Amino acid sequence: MKTLHAIALAVALLVAPWVYVSVGAPALHLNAWIGFIAWGAYFAAGGGAQAILKVGCAGLAGIGLTFLTLLAVQFAGGGLWPLIAFVTILAFVLVAMADVSALAFTPAAFLGAASFFGSQSPLDAAALYVALTWVAGLGLGYASERLGKLIAGGAGAESKLSEI
Repeated sequence: MKTLHAIALAVALLVAPWVYVSVGAPALHLNAWIGFIAWGAYFAAGGGAQAILKVGCAGLAGIGLTFLTLLAVQFAGGGLWPLIAFVTILAFVLVAMADVSALAFTPAAFLGAASFFGSQSPLDAAALYVALTWVAGLGLGYASERLGKLIAGGAGAESKLSEI
């Protein structure tokens, strides 16, 4: 079996448990679509351990910086103009932090930030579930790659994950 098809099969096998856990078990506070975004970012980064590092660090930084940005907006009294001002600063930082190699995968930084914005998470400890879901999505990406390579005939099977 071609590695691409084997990875597709592995993704299909892992989607059902992910949807069950993230949608069917609301007490876990996992967000299905955030997991899918991190999963896709893992593939976009090319897979493997380096994708975990690239997508994990930049995405979690984006999530954390967005949390801080929204706290600053709240501290400034809320409203459109503080939001515009602080999100402008956030956007600058998300790109500029690429000077740090662990934070250099800018797409993941923006995807992490968008995930936090879209989650509409309260600005309290519950916001940690966005980060937890991001990590779960990365784990699913890694697991689907590994399982796909095993299905294809071995851990050394070649794939072009960034082209999936």
